[in-house]
Amino acid sequence: MKATWVLTAALAFAGAAGMTAGLLAPSVAEAQQKIGPKVGVPLKAAQEAVQKKNWNGALAKIKEAQAVQPRTAFEDYKINELLWYVYLQQGRNADAARLLEQQIASGQMPAGERVQRTKTVAQLYFRAGNYSKAAQSANQYLKSAPNDQEAQLLVAQSHFQQKDYKSAVAAANRLIKPGQRPSEDLLQLLLRSNYELKDAAGTSAALEQLLTYYPSPDTWDRLLDGYIAQTNHDHELLALYRLSEDVGSLTKSRQYLDMSQALFVGGFAIEAERIMDKGLAAGLFSGEELTRATRTRDTAKRKADEDRKALAGASKSLAAAKTGDAAYKVGQLYFSAGKYAEAADAMRKALTLPGLNDVDDANMEMGIALVRLGKKAEAAKAFDAVKDPKYAEVARLWKLHIR
Repeated sequence: MKATWVLTAALAFAGAAGMTAGLLAPSVAEAQQKIGPKVGVPLKAAQEAVQKKNWNGALAKIKEAQAVQPRTAFEDYKINELLWYVYLQQGRNADAARLLEQQIASGQMPAGERVQRTKTVAQLYFRAGNYSKAAQSANQYLKSAPNDQEAQLLVAQSHFQQKDYKSAVAAANRLIKPGQRPSEDLLQLLLRSNYELKDAAGTSAALEQLLTYYPSPDTWDRLLDGYIAQTNHDHELLALYRLSEDVGSLTKSRQYLDMSQALFVGGFAIEAERIMDKGLAAGLFSGEELTRATRTRDTAKRKADEDRKALAGASKSLAAAKTGDAAYKVGQLYFSAGKYAEAADAMRKALTLPGLNDVDDANMEMGIALVRLGKKAEAAKAFDAVKDPKYAEVARLWKLHIR
C-alpha cells in the first residue's frame, strides 16, 4: 500500500506568532536581569527586521549581537529566543529544534514555558526528519501532559517513520478510545503498520474502522490503489476495479484504461466498452492517451457487438448447460451486459453443477451482481462463500462497502 496518507505534523507553536512583540521586555521572573546596550541595540534592530519578515536582515543583526564580548547568560538566552524563531520561519527546522532544546536546558527559560516548548521541539524534529529525537522529545513532554493526543500521535508517527511498526501500533492503540471517533491519520497509520507486520487481524480491524468512519471516495481510492498495485490475479483485479467504480474512486484516465483492458482480456467486452465510453465521456484523455483510449474502446466494441448478438440465445444456453463452467460463461455474458438479475441466476446454477473450475469467482460475481440489484443481504452471503484468503479479503472490502 502506498504511504501517500502519511501525516504531516502540524506545528502548533504556543505564542510563536506573537512572541517578537515582547521579546526584549523581561517577564516578572526576569525583572532583575538586563540586556546591555551593546547587545540590545542590534537585537532590537533584528526584532524590527523580523516584524517585517526580513529574515536575512534579522540574522545579520543577530550575528552583530553574538559578536559582542562579553555577554551574560541572559543576553545569550534572549538572542537565541529570536534566533530559533528566525530559523523556524526559514524552514531550518533542525537548527530551530536544536537551539530551542538548548534554550530549555539553559536555566533561563521561565518554568511555565518549558513544557509547551518541549512539545514544539518534538514537532520541529519531526519536520526535520529526525524521528528518533521527535519521539524522545514528545515522550518527555507527555510526562507532563499525558493526555495530549497530538503528541501521542506524533510519537506513533515517529515510530512508523523509523519502520518500528510494532511500537507504532502500540502507540496508536493507546489513542483509540471506546465510543470516540479516531482520526483518519491514526487509522491510516494503524492500517499500514499492521500490514507491514503481516498482522491480518490488526489490518482487518484498522480497515474496518477506517471505512466505517471515513468511507469517502478519496479514502477508498487510497486503499484500493494499494490493493490493485499488489494484485496479480485477474479475477481479484476485476473485483477491485468494479468496487472502485461503485464507491466513486474510479476517476483517473489510467484506471479506466487498465480496467477496460483487464475486462476485455477477462471476457467482459461489453463491460469493457462501457467503461471506456464512460472515461471518454468524462474528458479524461488527451494527446497520445486519447488515441490509445479510442483504440481500446474500438477494439472492445468489435468484440462487444459479437457478444450482444450472443445474448439473444443466452437463456437457451443456460437452460442447456450441463456443467458449472458452461453456466458460468453465460453468467459472465449477462454480467458484462449489465443484466445482473440474469447473471446472478446463472451463477447460482453454475454453483449447483459439476465441473465448475472457479467457485470463488462465481460467488464473487454473483455477489457483485446482487449488490448492484440492491440485495445486500444475499450479496453478503455470496461474499462469505469466497474461500481463497486473498480473494476473501477483496470480498470483505465489498462487504464493508454495502454495510
